[in-house]
Amino acid sequence: MAEEIVASAAAELASKATESAYDLLKQQISYVFKSQSYINNLKNQVQELRTKKERVEKSVDSAERQGEEIHNDVNNWLRAADDFTEREAKAIIEDGDQANKGSCLKLKSCPNLIQRYKLGKEAVKAAVTGANLLGKGNFSSVSYRPALQRTESMYVRGYEAFDSREQVLQEIMDTLKDGNVSIIGVYGMGGVGKTTLVKKIAWQVKEDKLFHEVAIAEVTPTPDNKKIQEKLAFDLGLEFRQENEYERAGLLRKRIKKEKNLLIILDNIWTKLDFDAIGIPLGDAEKERKDDNIKPCTILLTSRKQDVLRKDMNTQKNILVDTLSYDDAWKLFRKIVGNSAESSDFRPLAVEFVTKCSGLPIAISTIASTLKNESPHVWKDALAQLKRSNPRHILDMEESVCSTIELSYKFLKNEEAKSLCLLFALIEAGDTYSIGDLLKYSMGLNLFGGVYTLEEGRNRLHELIDRLKASCLLLDGDNDHRIKMHDIIYLVAVSIASTEKFMFNIQNVTSLKEELGEHISKDSTAISLPYIDIYDGLPQRLEFPKLKLFFQFTNNPSLQIPNDFFEETKELRVLDLTGFQFFSLPSSLSCLKNLKTLCLDDCLLKDLRILGELSKLEILSFANSDIEQLPAEIGQLTRLKLLDLSNCLNLKYIAPNIIPCLSQLEELYMGNNFVQWELEGVDNQGRRNASLEELKQLSNLTALHLHVQDDRVMPQDLFFKKLESYKIVIGNKWKWSGKCDLSTSKTLKLKISDRIYLRGGIKSLLKITEYLSLEKMKGFRNVLYELDVDGLPHLKHLDVKDGPEILYIINSVAWKPAFPELESLILCNLIKLEKICYGQLNAESFSKLRIIKIEKCDRLEYLFASFIAKSLIQLQEIEVTGCKNLKELFGEESDDHGDEIETNNKTEFNQLCSLTLQRLPKFINISSTMTVCFPFSIFYFLLM
Repeated sequence: MAEEIVASAAAELASKATESAYDLLKQQISYVFKSQSYINNLKNQVQELRTKKERVEKSVDSAERQGEEIHNDVNNWLRAADDFTEREAKAIIEDGDQANKGSCLKLKSCPNLIQRYKLGKEAVKAAVTGANLLGKGNFSSVSYRPALQRTESMYVRGYEAFDSREQVLQEIMDTLKDGNVSIIGVYGMGGVGKTTLVKKIAWQVKEDKLFHEVAIAEVTPTPDNKKIQEKLAFDLGLEFRQENEYERAGLLRKRIKKEKNLLIILDNIWTKLDFDAIGIPLGDAEKERKDDNIKPCTILLTSRKQDVLRKDMNTQKNILVDTLSYDDAWKLFRKIVGNSAESSDFRPLAVEFVTKCSGLPIAISTIASTLKNESPHVWKDALAQLKRSNPRHILDMEESVCSTIELSYKFLKNEEAKSLCLLFALIEAGDTYSIGDLLKYSMGLNLFGGVYTLEEGRNRLHELIDRLKASCLLLDGDNDHRIKMHDIIYLVAVSIASTEKFMFNIQNVTSLKEELGEHISKDSTAISLPYIDIYDGLPQRLEFPKLKLFFQFTNNPSLQIPNDFFEETKELRVLDLTGFQFFSLPSSLSCLKNLKTLCLDDCLLKDLRILGELSKLEILSFANSDIEQLPAEIGQLTRLKLLDLSNCLNLKYIAPNIIPCLSQLEELYMGNNFVQWELEGVDNQGRRNASLEELKQLSNLTALHLHVQDDRVMPQDLFFKKLESYKIVIGNKWKWSGKCDLSTSKTLKLKISDRIYLRGGIKSLLKITEYLSLEKMKGFRNVLYELDVDGLPHLKHLDVKDGPEILYIINSVAWKPAFPELESLILCNLIKLEKICYGQLNAESFSKLRIIKIEKCDRLEYLFASFIAKSLIQLQEIEVTGCKNLKELFGEESDDHGDEIETNNKTEFNQLCSLTLQRLPKFINISSTMTVCFPFSIFYFLLM
């Protein structure tokens, strides 16, 4: 036995030469005599380890219930601790207990010293392992929150790949790929699908590996920085503890800076956000990463308000999410409703619903879901509610649609914008609104604070319209002079107007008298009857003492307004009666002493003398009415600022000397009527009609539409110093267009028999004119020279027709620019025109020309000399028709073009998109003196 212990000690001594033989021998002997003590120590260690293991396991169970992942070192420790306590240490302890039962270990004289030695040694070795496990089992955290495993359904739920959506999606994706754009705006009206679209974008950029990470947070009308920070941090795997807002911003900023390619989407922004306060280091990131050639953090913002994006958030590009096309809207409705939409009972109703929803996805989805599996009776009732502008009576419309749009209205901080929005609720559903009419109504209601002139009012109106458009509450109309409101927004506006402001739009009622007498509040401030069928006639009196505005539009020529109708509406400010036949106006009009705006458009009007009693009237409109004479009593309206006689085709006479009485007049519209203006003479008392000389008395005039058929009645010194907007047509047989030509506000159309009439005010107006049309101008050979107005520096559009003597359009010199702002040039039937430009030409001439159309100019051999071509690089459309001698578009160079223009034998017209050449029998080439390059996408139409 002694030999075995000594042999074992010798073996260990050989492996640990640094330890003394005495200490090692002492340790070996202790295994024999202290084995029981070592085993007992091991038992205590196992118990301690089991206790710690139980605590860790409880923490692990709790973390797993929270959906967290367990750290690998924790799982490894638990396995190691379990293996030690249940196998390694357990076996040693059981062997010791078994030996103890045989009393061998209790007897010092026991001969089996080898067993005691082995057990003691194993217990000591196991204790070292146990101590290590105990030391490693002190975990500060056993788990972590796993990164969110995003699935496609989380992002694109509800997204439909309609054509009208895919185009917008692609535009956003292309912008995100642009390394020079780091902050992008997406805007559109409430419920149009912005959130759904950007969630699809979030998934797509990850799929395409365009961005390494995407973080999305909703902002809401009342931004909560803490919630935004927490959501962004969650998406980026960042955990906050008890930090304050400033500390969270710092942590988030550091995390974002570590991300090499990150897209942050902030959805539903209503007001300006402070990126720095949130912890988004847009500016810092750009600055710090330039040297590292790393794309900075990109931000995608959505909002209903374009101004918030453009002005407050400084977006570099804004992309509109518009409503769905009709085909896409039908597909969505059909998908939700199912096959019933195609049945004969439902199809006509379904078409009306889709039309009423006007492509607004939230409205389509809500109504379709409500109608799904319902009977035709439910469909018909819902459609009737929509037609009556009662969307709240349709199930789920209140919460999902009305409240969404109403929030946009309530979030308008400008009360004037709110009032203007509700004014739209008084027109007919689906109609567009004339901006001119809006101005008349708004000024009459004193809608604008601090506004005293019509020009100031018009500026304010346009500013408010832009504000409403930016909030996606208004849409563009079919031209620059009209706007419209989405049908669903209109329905909500009607509801708000009636419930909050006592403004009522009455439509589709069986008895108007009953509606006005029993259902409309006597406190009403506005009532509109837009082209409704009135079966029981109008009430004798309109008994609404607080009424400020009353509209009635009719197509029924037999409908009559009772004489006493307005006796109880003495507070009325705005009155519009459209489409009536008045052989005499209602006598109760004389009660409206506070009336400021009166519109009698599209009416048959005979006796107008009673209007002279409306002493506070500021705006009077007879547009499109059948009226023969403007009586002398109109001269009593000394506060009148606007008089609209547009398209009064039968107007022949204006009583002499009433125009000078209207000394406050700011805007006068007399387009497309046939007033027989008389010459001012010695015997003025004998005149039956007004003269143009009387217009000189209107010193406040800023806007004028005037049609003078006989140029001989034009005063020599007619000059309007304050004119900001005008459309003046002189000459007979002009076709007056109701729209302002090419969106300009300064238009002249002249058909003059003698140059002598080009003088005074007309000559002065030419200097600022933007659109000029010349037809059958006698005595003209050189257009620019004959007009003699410094190269027409403000002219944008020039149209010259039927000039039998015109040789040149321009005969300029190199130092003097001609037509520097001209965008379109149209020349027709100029039978003697030899050249468009003759002589020297300044390089700035024609530099903005986009459209040129030439027809029946038989002497022209080319449009422009080659050396001029490089000034025409903005050209987008060229059309040449029926010019018998035209050989080239750009012909031989002139010898007298001077040194300022360098000849370049290659010119690129990169903007050109349309080239039309027709009936040109001698046409040879685009140019024989230079190389001309057109885009590949150009549309050609050649017909020789």
